[in-house]
Amino acid sequence: MGCEIVVGGGSPSEVQAIEELFADRDETFSRFREDSELNEVNATAAPLLVSEEFASALNVALEAAAASDGLVDPTLGAAVVAAGYDRDFADLDDQAEGRSRPRASPGCWSSIRLTGRLLTRSRDVRLDLNGVVKALAVDDALARIAGPGFVSAGGDLATRGGVNVAVPGGDVVRVLEGGVATSGSVRRRWLRGGVEQHHLIDPRTGLPSRSPWTQVTVVGASCLAADICAKAAFLLGVDGPPWLDSHALPGRFVSHDRVVCNRTWSAALSRETACI
Repeated sequence: MGCEIVVGGGSPSEVQAIEELFADRDETFSRFREDSELNEVNATAAPLLVSEEFASALNVALEAAAASDGLVDPTLGAAVVAAGYDRDFADLDDQAEGRSRPRASPGCWSSIRLTGRLLTRSRDVRLDLNGVVKALAVDDALARIAGPGFVSAGGDLATRGGVNVAVPGGDVVRVLEGGVATSGSVRRRWLRGGVEQHHLIDPRTGLPSRSPWTQVTVVGASCLAADICAKAAFLLGVDGPPWLDSHALPGRFVSHDRVVCNRTWSAALSRETACI
């Protein structure tokens, strides 16, 4: 998944089970492995039967799309490639103008049909389930730990028991239980035709988002819930803070020159009185 995975708590056998879980998810959902099921699905135009694991993740992605009014869309695979993110981020370069790439197009999640394991989609729709797969893996990994502990993948975290979490902008919060996720355009950026690009595609345009935020952090009941809402709030721009408030979710928004916490975030903080 192109990120560091950190596990706190858990026996050696539980940690091994978590390692195997992440390896399995990467093998199934990676865009950068020729033998992944995701790439096999995208290469097949006709209706086909997918694995139970793939169907489960796609169903979660479609539910996330419906809950976010299409902002978290699993049909943006072609748009991500069109922006230039066509290989592992460590291998990206800025000189690939000659490579053939699909045209950017808006999301079309509502055109996907999934009946059990039977998937039907248009020929030109390329799936990308990264909007939910990593957070799902984090939540599932935490479930492998019997007692208190946490699992973090690339900064997206699920915890059972208190843990201090560093958030963008130089702050630290203590999360007692649930999930924390940050979506942003800071770390994965590159140039294409002299124009800066990033991986957070706005499904309304099919192009990298022009959100005023650089990073958005959300705390939720699970890592999956936090991650979906962080992406949606990022893409909503200035409407992100009140949107999270309407869902009673704490959000912290970082731009180039300021940090904005929504009302729910501020109300959720419990501060100790300093000794004088």
